[in-house]
Amino acid sequence: MTSTSKAEHQAVRVDELDGLRGLLSVWVALAHMFCWSGFWESVSGPGLLKDIWEEFVGAGSAVDAFIILSGFAISFLLSRRQESYGRFMRGRFFRIYPVYLVCLVLGTVAALWLTPFVLSTAAWRNATVYFEWNRDLSLSETSATGLHAFWHLTLLNGVLPKSVLSNSTGTLLGPAWSITLEWQYYLVAPLLARVIRSGTGTLFLVALSWVGSRLFGPGNPQYAFLLHQLPLFLVGIGSFHLYEMFAASRHERSRAFAIPVAAVLALGFLTRWHAVALTLWALAFGCIFVQGDDLFSRFLAMVRSALRHRWLQWLGHISYPLYLVHWPMIIGFLAMILRWNPNVSSRDTLLLLIFVGFPLILLVAVALHVGIERPMMNLGRRLDRGK
Repeated sequence: MTSTSKAEHQAVRVDELDGLRGLLSVWVALAHMFCWSGFWESVSGPGLLKDIWEEFVGAGSAVDAFIILSGFAISFLLSRRQESYGRFMRGRFFRIYPVYLVCLVLGTVAALWLTPFVLSTAAWRNATVYFEWNRDLSLSETSATGLHAFWHLTLLNGVLPKSVLSNSTGTLLGPAWSITLEWQYYLVAPLLARVIRSGTGTLFLVALSWVGSRLFGPGNPQYAFLLHQLPLFLVGIGSFHLYEMFAASRHERSRAFAIPVAAVLALGFLTRWHAVALTLWALAFGCIFVQGDDLFSRFLAMVRSALRHRWLQWLGHISYPLYLVHWPMIIGFLAMILRWNPNVSSRDTLLLLIFVGFPLILLVAVALHVGIERPMMNLGRRLDRGK
């Protein structure tokens, strides 16, 4: 762990979790490259390999792990900063909205002028169900552009039922369905933290999350309503309180910390409830504290070393713009390839996306981080200091 600053508005960073952010953002970007290149159904039939492939290209577990991480990070933030609700929300706004707005504009341009061309031109257009799903989204985008744009701008599109606006969570900027979920969480996070600190409402929140996860189905393509995803946020919130418990006596109690880590791993495998996301979280979170010479501790030390690698740390710092901007850039790059050669194969397209498109995506993510994300966060801090 490193403390980047002692200033009031500078959060303490946990290097291992920054590395996890970088890993998850790359996973999502690569999965979408495979999907848009026609490889959604690359492994068919029953078996472990098919399950692994579906897990990779679906990338749902990566987003689930992001949600858990958010529950931890916001709990960390609220604990370290004594600030008003307005100041908290202003900080969250400057943290996510400027980059989101730029990527939403890029996504809207791609959705209206490039996506229909890709969906109607690619040689594999009729060979993958992934294109069928995106044709449905494209129809929604072009038939109700104004409504989708309005609700995306409010970041409340995730609360809309399908009867109000069909596909409200999947249009214009595909990965941003989780951003509306994040925003809903931010709106109530200080209240949740207060309820949990009081100790009286924790069981109520657990029960509420259990009921919400079963009563509130997707409605729209993704599960972007807070009550449905609240259990994952609570895993992150609970992890923070566990972190606080062990932080003061890291060395003396590191072996005991292995018990809840193993419990989370067992929960995922035995119940199959977000098993991959829970495993990723347990390993990344567990490697922060666990020490010793036993086999499990040595394995977690390897995980810690990998997550602290400078490349994953770098990717962690640009993970947010990378997570959003890769979507319109993949579509734009696909459109360029197909205009150059409409008969290009899915394999060649994938190779071009990985070896040419992905480096370009990284460059744009860096530009967004340096030119927009970081300056806007600093602006938010300056505004707070001026009050």
